[in-house]
Amino acid sequence: MKSFIEEARHKQIVAAAISVLAREGYASASLSRIAKEAGISKSIITYHFSGKDEMFEAVYRSVESSASSYIAPLMETEEGPSGMIATYIRNQIGYMKEHRDELLAIGQLAMSHGRQEGPDYMATSAQEEARLLADLMAEGQRRGIFRDFDRRVMAAAISKAIESALTEWAYRPETDLDAYGDELIALFLRGMERREDGSS
Repeated sequence: MKSFIEEARHKQIVAAAISVLAREGYASASLSRIAKEAGISKSIITYHFSGKDEMFEAVYRSVESSASSYIAPLMETEEGPSGMIATYIRNQIGYMKEHRDELLAIGQLAMSHGRQEGPDYMATSAQEEARLLADLMAEGQRRGIFRDFDRRVMAAAISKAIESALTEWAYRPETDLDAYGDELIALFLRGMERREDGSS
C-alpha cells in the first residue's frame, strides 16, 4: 500500500505526463521531459514506475477512474435503461468537455502508444464499456422498451459515436458538444426503442 507521500508523487507524475501529452504530443513525452514538467528528476519517475508502459497505463487508469467517478452517480439517479444510456452518452462527452487535457492525452496514447507485452488496458476498458451498455440494452429489451437488436453492434456504435464526437471537438474546439450529445442521444434512443405499434 502506497504512503501518502508516494501517492502524492504518483499523482504529480501522472499530471505532468497528461500535460506533456496534451500540449506537446506523444513523441515529446519522454521520461526526461515529463520529469522536467513535474519539477523532479527522471530517477524519481523510474523509482515509482518501471518504465513508460507502466506510467502511461497509470495516466489512462487515472482518467478512466476520474470519468467513472463523475458519470456513475449521475447514472444511478436514472430509473430506466433509456435514461441511463442517455446519461452515459451525455456525461461521457460532458466529462471530457471539462477535462480537455485528459482527452488529448489519452487520444495521444490511443494513436501512438503500443505495448510490447502485457494486457491491453485500453481494449479491456472498451470491453467493459461495451458490457455496461449491452446490459442496459438487455434490460430495456426485457422490459419491452427496446426492440430486438444486436446489443454488441449497438454498444460498439455508441462507443464509436462518442469517440467521434470527442475527436471532432479535439480538432475543432468550436464544436458544440452539448448539441452533439443531444443528437446522439436522440439518434440512438430512436433506433433502440420499440415503436408504439409494437413493431421492431
